[in-house]
Amino acid sequence: MTPQTDLEPLAQQLEQSDDYQVLRRFKPLSGYRTPAGETLHKVCIIDTETTGLDTRVCEIIELGYQIVEFDSQGNFYQILSAKNFLNEPEGEISAEVTQVTGLTLDDVKGHQIPWAEVEADMADVQLCVAHNAAFDRPVVERYSDCFIDKVWGCSAVQIDWFHLAKVGSRSQEFLCWKVGQFFYGAHRALDDVQALTHLLTFPISEAALPAFHFLLASVRQQKVLIKATGAPFDLKDELKQRGYRWQPTERVWQKVFEASQQQEEIAWLIENNTPNPDIIKLKATDTFSVRAQ
Repeated sequence: MTPQTDLEPLAQQLEQSDDYQVLRRFKPLSGYRTPAGETLHKVCIIDTETTGLDTRVCEIIELGYQIVEFDSQGNFYQILSAKNFLNEPEGEISAEVTQVTGLTLDDVKGHQIPWAEVEADMADVQLCVAHNAAFDRPVVERYSDCFIDKVWGCSAVQIDWFHLAKVGSRSQEFLCWKVGQFFYGAHRALDDVQALTHLLTFPISEAALPAFHFLLASVRQQKVLIKATGAPFDLKDELKQRGYRWQPTERVWQKVFEASQQQEEIAWLIENNTPNPDIIKLKATDTFSVRAQ
């Protein structure tokens, strides 16, 4: 077997050919840049593993997060904390969940998330980011009010990976491969968080700015919830293609847009026989929450 220390020259040799791509295993870092007088803020990169996909009832079986310093341009500095907690649910952990996460009921038995500690960590965090914030935010808000008054961002939908990075999938594992050229042990909470943090440091677009820069730009924009009230039934497939989701309680297709896109979207709806859409301005702290549904 080739000694581990001898493998890097082989990897570099393979990279000289267009016939090979080399993926390196991601190893968690303690930080990225050293502060040099910049005004820094704190972001919490967060992920949950749960017993199911229904945010109204699923239970957390694992919570992972790390708090990172960042500047206004989206550069990361020191990682202030990285934590992972298991949590025994009241219900069962299905075979499907175990297949995805590797967690069984025996693994989490007797464990509880120390919410007082989590709340202390979140006290001076300005922003939370998840790769599927529309899932993670409603779940964690059911467990602790400390997440309600935070601004949230979603690295899956608030970065235009297709145009900025030429990547056609928003899967985190795929993005780590295509953008970061690394792989990791996916679907454990802290592993996902640390990999996502690293992914957000990679430069994308012609401007070669970190991916987190573009997420911040989107987070800063005023958001509106557009409900396609009265949309004809035969428009449903086009609405789905445009990213609308069905809201079963009100029986309406809806989507959150940046306010700058509002007039263009209203014009499209009117052209497609939906003349009276409902427009709701969202508070910065409501994006991806149940309050935006």
